[in-house]
Amino acid sequence: MTPVSYYDPHGTTAPKFAYAFAKGCKGTITDEIDYLFDGPVCAFGSPPVWPLLRKAQAMKREFYWGDHGYFGRHKYFRITKNAMQHDGHGRATPDRFRIFQRPVQPWKKDGRHILVCPNSAVYFGLHGLNVEDWLIGVREQLATHTDRPVKIRWKVTAEAIATDLDDAWAVVVFSSAAALDGLIAGVPCFTLSPFAASVRMGLTDLSKIESPFYPDDREQFLWNLADNQWTIREIFAGDAWRGLQVQERRHAA
Repeated sequence: MTPVSYYDPHGTTAPKFAYAFAKGCKGTITDEIDYLFDGPVCAFGSPPVWPLLRKAQAMKREFYWGDHGYFGRHKYFRITKNAMQHDGHGRATPDRFRIFQRPVQPWKKDGRHILVCPNSAVYFGLHGLNVEDWLIGVREQLATHTDRPVKIRWKVTAEAIATDLDDAWAVVVFSSAAALDGLIAGVPCFTLSPFAASVRMGLTDLSKIESPFYPDDREQFLWNLADNQWTIREIFAGDAWRGLQVQERRHAA
């Protein structure tokens, strides 16, 4: 069965994403987010549809989850099957990633501060967490294992993240794309959410903050993420749907 694309009727991005995905996979579309129809589920990651997603997961339904892109977030949208984010495995070429003109920098091993980038309070709430409690816990753990200064970077800020990464020793996130910015800039990451794309490219144990992980396959990882996001036009044309099916066949093989 083709997916049913659900969307929050009060959203701005969700309706156009749902319409494009439904057209691309020749599925159906609905704004009835309080009722779970038969078949696979597709939804854009706006808070009102989360209860529907949780219900689908509890019923072990197949689902496609859309959100803003890993890169070029005002134009590109990531889509993953049965996962919140892609795990970065694959054999993508560099072509897609090169669109964003973000050359991968050598690893930095002389940074001073630790950059902590929490997601929004609303996002934490969707996962049953409190952002302030999360920050307190992270600070306490870091204080036990390092004397480095800690800098907090909130999601909504006018300053470019490159400024905060300039003298950073490591980036600590829950599931923020700031970890990807750090990896591109040569700053290692600590990712505390098990479903985030960046989790396999760093460590999850803050007791190892003084001994970060410097993976040697960053570029392939970034290429793979870039290959799993699409523009609305591409989603509408079915490129995303076909790409997702190809991935499934490769995984099965």
